[in-house]
Amino acid sequence: MNLAALLFDATLPSHTALVDRERSITYPQLREEILDLAGALHSSGVGTGDVVGIQLPNGIDFARCFFAVLAAGATATPLGTHLSDEEAQAQLRDAQATLAMRSPEDIAAVLARPHAPAPSFATMSPQDRACLPFSSGTTGTPKAVVLTHGNLCANVVQFAERVNVAAEDTCLSVLPLSHIYGLTALLTVPLYCRARVIATPFSAEDFLRDHQRFHVTTTFIAPPLARLLAQHSLVDTIDFSHCSQMISGAASLPAAVAAAAMERTGVPIRQGYGLTEASPVTHLCMPDSPVTSIGPPLRDTRQRIVDPQSLKDLSPGEVGELWVYGPQVMQGYAGAGPDSYGALVDGWLRTGDMAYINEREEVFIVDRLKDIIKSHGFQVSPVKLEDVVLHFSGVSDCAVVPGIGPHGEEMPVACVVADESSVDPEELMAFVAERVAPFERIRQVRFVDAIPRSAAGKTLRRLLRA
Repeated sequence: MNLAALLFDATLPSHTALVDRERSITYPQLREEILDLAGALHSSGVGTGDVVGIQLPNGIDFARCFFAVLAAGATATPLGTHLSDEEAQAQLRDAQATLAMRSPEDIAAVLARPHAPAPSFATMSPQDRACLPFSSGTTGTPKAVVLTHGNLCANVVQFAERVNVAAEDTCLSVLPLSHIYGLTALLTVPLYCRARVIATPFSAEDFLRDHQRFHVTTTFIAPPLARLLAQHSLVDTIDFSHCSQMISGAASLPAAVAAAAMERTGVPIRQGYGLTEASPVTHLCMPDSPVTSIGPPLRDTRQRIVDPQSLKDLSPGEVGELWVYGPQVMQGYAGAGPDSYGALVDGWLRTGDMAYINEREEVFIVDRLKDIIKSHGFQVSPVKLEDVVLHFSGVSDCAVVPGIGPHGEEMPVACVVADESSVDPEELMAFVAERVAPFERIRQVRFVDAIPRSAAGKTLRRLLRA
């Protein structure tokens, strides 16, 4: 079982597989380039047990390198292009990489060695390591996550069954392919479905215009892109009529932002959910699910809502920590023990997200367990408050973080992106107070230039708290 073989060791259609800013490539051509690079890697001494770092922007080169590493029997560790050289080197050391491809010149150097194309894809067992992506690091130091060929192959099939992407559809994929959401959902699954993938680095205007230019049928987004669709003036000039759905992941999507984006584009948004530790997808909305839900779990995926203190299962409607179990769940963190710092309990993955389940098995995320604010003895959800704040006229973005009250207790503080001359903090706090319980009220408003987020769109609250 080899993920690269799952995609390319088959009868391939002749149509375009990938398009980037430099060129396009068909499915047979992509397979040929993957096996050629795999042969060159083998001639360079790369094989089973080796780890190869890939730090390249979205495009054909990234896809060719990633699948070639797997075709050679080695393990890939993708690195974000936003990382500094020092950060990238640290992750390469953590992953114990023996080679890194970080530029077209690095690829050319590998291909310059005398070699023959690999005759076939390396045969791997489901337990063999395929990929070492790094966790997002929103609440601590990023950790290398061990994902096997079995994990990734299972998740590709699971997600493909629900995502509703057909052969020759066109998928727009601008979120980082180096992040596991991009790697699986934006690249590997559309290729498995035999769609055409537009894989380019992000540019706001290109992202919007490419919907019309390429007749995009499915767009993969994160909350910052939903916010762009809700606010950018260019949206009103773009023809989105070919687009049948937008899939949102990587972080919780505020209801107000989703509603505005759908109204302006006329395209329904389906929210999904996952973690690097689950390859990553565990949930995706059904077409008739509310957009505030992440939907029911994918096939072969089990879920529980657990009280984080007593570890007892809770009933539908009760809020607790979401636990998941399935073939896509990681083997663990590289170098960690079998419980992987407490993330795994008898094979169940503790997501760290507080949620509840309705009678249809649809899940609603409330907030990150570590982000919950304890105010006056009550638990306050920043995500809930952010959605209220975003309904206030003049606020374009927001993050709620804990502050310290006059008696040393935590209190909700709203960090807002807005024109200070048009948004009065007292009026904003009164607006929120009318819509939430007394213990949930915003106690302070701070104006900021931007909300810090990871490359995949997760809010970096720790930077705002600092």
